[in-house]
Amino acid sequence: MSSISSLSRAVSGLRANQQALQSTAHNLANVNTPGYVRQQILMKESNYLKIGTSGNSNLMVGMGTDVECLRQVRDMFLDGAFRNEASRYGYYRSGAETVQEIETVLGEIEGESMETVLNKFYKSLNELSKHPDGREARGTFVQSAVLFVNKANLVMEQLNEYQLNLNKQVIDNVDEINRLGEEIDRLNKEIVKYELNGDNANDYRDARNLALDKLSHIVDITYSEDKTGNVNVKAEGHNLVSVDHVYKIELEQSVPNSPLVSPIWEDTGKRVFNLDTEISAERENDKGSLKGLLMARGTRQANWMDTKKADEYNKNVKPSILMTAQAKFDLFVHSVVTTINDIVAPRGKGTDSPYGLDGSQNIEVFKRINMDRYNGSTYNGEDKTNYSSLYSAGNLEINPEILNDYDKICITEDLTKVQDNNIVEDIIKKWQEPNITEYPGCEAKLNINKYYISFVGEIGNLGKSARTQMDNQQILVAQIDNQRSTFMGVSSDEELGNMMKYQHAYNASARVVTVVDQMLDQVINRLGIVGR
Repeated sequence: MSSISSLSRAVSGLRANQQALQSTAHNLANVNTPGYVRQQILMKESNYLKIGTSGNSNLMVGMGTDVECLRQVRDMFLDGAFRNEASRYGYYRSGAETVQEIETVLGEIEGESMETVLNKFYKSLNELSKHPDGREARGTFVQSAVLFVNKANLVMEQLNEYQLNLNKQVIDNVDEINRLGEEIDRLNKEIVKYELNGDNANDYRDARNLALDKLSHIVDITYSEDKTGNVNVKAEGHNLVSVDHVYKIELEQSVPNSPLVSPIWEDTGKRVFNLDTEISAERENDKGSLKGLLMARGTRQANWMDTKKADEYNKNVKPSILMTAQAKFDLFVHSVVTTINDIVAPRGKGTDSPYGLDGSQNIEVFKRINMDRYNGSTYNGEDKTNYSSLYSAGNLEINPEILNDYDKICITEDLTKVQDNNIVEDIIKKWQEPNITEYPGCEAKLNINKYYISFVGEIGNLGKSARTQMDNQQILVAQIDNQRSTFMGVSSDEELGNMMKYQHAYNASARVVTVVDQMLDQVINRLGIVGR
């Protein structure tokens, strides 16, 4: 009877170490699988059997080894910390990449910058002042004006294209959130199905945790697991995944007449993000690449008109890096254009306006593409609701009349004194006057050159701040991820060591089986047969 029990204990050792070898092999096979967490067999002593007493002590004998569980070596606190910081990293990366793109578009880092083009244009204006009737000086002025308009139009076109690119990223992010929500819901069902039957679903749990990692990068999430194994996920405080249901995110137009879209909840129709509140680390709402994209992109294309009212600018434009760049750059271009146009072709069209060398009057240098400066004798003013009426970057060209004939540049006050440079000097004087408000609502005013330098400096400071925040978050995320990898990841060396350990334990158990088998053979076949 005792020998049979010994055989049973040896078999329990064989079974336990066989499972341990299988889990070790599974770990090694998935050493490079994204999101995989190493699994570990926990063994425990089996029951004890009382076989007698010795004085006051019971004589006990163990029944072998049992497998308590096959567990994942996962730290939920590290998971939570990683997802929290990864979410912040996603937010700040969106802002940093946007500022970097704006700097590239302006060309202040590489290529011919807007500042270089502006300086060439201003230099040509000064040369024109020296020789107002000179064909060469007039030609140089026109060519510099062409370069300025082309550069201004190109910059605004690229800013607008990048805004549409950000909008495409917003759509992609929303699609990814919906896809990850469905994947988590599917994995919930698989996990519950297997674990209700007493099996383990560790690989499905790894896949679900990987999906949560990805989701946290895009949007701020909270989650909890119920007793059946379902994980319920909330995004921005709204249910995203609950038992047997995924709440989808849809898209709607951001504001009327805008090609941009904003995410809304399918079930309530409400906006996913409340972007009216201040977003900061102190409020702990600076999370998610999707929110970062929406903040960087804004709700529509901005122009210089948005800088006229400080309260509207601060509420609708300033929170968006890209809209701020569009509005302030357009204000700069508008100032250059109107400084010259309003002198050579006054808004109050009259017979006392400056003359061209051929006697022409009221011919503007910079022209709106689809609108003339005058309707008869009336000036066609700018209307915020009509883009074609704006002297804005992207809606400008050099007046074809001047391109075809430089004599039509109206900078002569008196046709009998064509060398008189009073008109050009008036333009230069106005150029140098501090007429542009540095920030909507502030008292400080700058001239054209200083305003542009201030604008570029502001973009540079935003970029430096955004990159610093992004780099800090990246380092933090990397540190936590390294801790997770150290604790939860698969180490080939460690697993090979475990494999040798379990293999030796398996061999030892097998040896016990062999010894017991030989002992039984001896007892049964060679002892107690009388007369042989």
